[in-house]
Amino acid sequence: MVRGQDTADELLSRSFSKGRLAHAYLFAGPSGVGRLTAALELAATWMCMEESEGYCGECRNCLRVFRFQHPDVRLTIPVIGSTPLEEIANLIQSRVDDGITPVRLPGNTRISIDQIRELGQRLSMKAYEDRGHIEIISDADRMGVEAANALLKTLEEPPEDTVIVLISSRWSALLPTVRSRSHLIRFRRIPDNTIRDILMDRLGSGEEEASDIARSSDGRPGIALLKCNSPSSAKGEYDAETVLRGITECGSARSAVTLASEVSRKLGRAGALEFCRNMQIFIHDLRRDALDKKPVSQPEKALKGFCIDDNALGCGIEFFRMAEIRLAGNGMPQIVLAAAFACMWRSIVSSGKESLN
Repeated sequence: MVRGQDTADELLSRSFSKGRLAHAYLFAGPSGVGRLTAALELAATWMCMEESEGYCGECRNCLRVFRFQHPDVRLTIPVIGSTPLEEIANLIQSRVDDGITPVRLPGNTRISIDQIRELGQRLSMKAYEDRGHIEIISDADRMGVEAANALLKTLEEPPEDTVIVLISSRWSALLPTVRSRSHLIRFRRIPDNTIRDILMDRLGSGEEEASDIARSSDGRPGIALLKCNSPSSAKGEYDAETVLRGITECGSARSAVTLASEVSRKLGRAGALEFCRNMQIFIHDLRRDALDKKPVSQPEKALKGFCIDDNALGCGIEFFRMAEIRLAGNGMPQIVLAAAFACMWRSIVSSGKESLN
């Protein structure tokens, strides 16, 4: 059971207990809320050798499922044609080791028609262990039209004892015909106190630290766990608060660009993408604080000392939203962040409030 996703868990558990699992599911929701974990738990429940209404987590089949080693439980992720198999294997092993690493490769990755054809070939063959097949497709919205149409043929005539799980944070980008043949399961952002408890239980974090990280994680426990495990995040060196303070203290646009280069070099593409999301959340809470409204994600102490007017804050949210879009579209982190930082600095200066109190 994925903590905080009670509705999704109840729907899947009820279907399994009645022997009415759908042939295809669409696990839709933001990243970091437990969609892949839920897919693996569904597979473990199906394959478990010890439990009939759940999974034990200790038998040979359960262990192989969670280690991505079960021959009848396969994961498909978007790749680039030149992606070395070793890089994919290392990514999977990182996920196995810590349980939180996102299974996502950098760059403009796609799910190719060849990958979908291979999936179809696997499903046309008898399962190795006579329990059926479970295929998990991560970031399914990254399928091209040809790949989606190839998958559609399988969804229209699914083999017996087969479950296909599509995972997507942009499910509306999937072909309507693919969506219509998949049972939608929504995964929601979860409350801060649940994320706090997860951090305390899994990582032994102190209550105050866990609460602060939970509030800044946008309802996504996976993001909170990554923040706790990230050395730079632990130091607060490149979090949204520290960097925005750095931008306000820059003496010129060139200095803001230099700061952007440092941040992009340290964070990399995936870190820069998450940073842009966090910056939007942080600036949004700055606006709420200025209006004497309760912040959504940030501790109030993190919002003190800024002197940036509402127009500049509104522009800042748009700058970092566009930066997020460009990074997701394979923009170069250094160039994308340089533009966002410089625009943010100019917006602050034009408001006449270019420094902290």
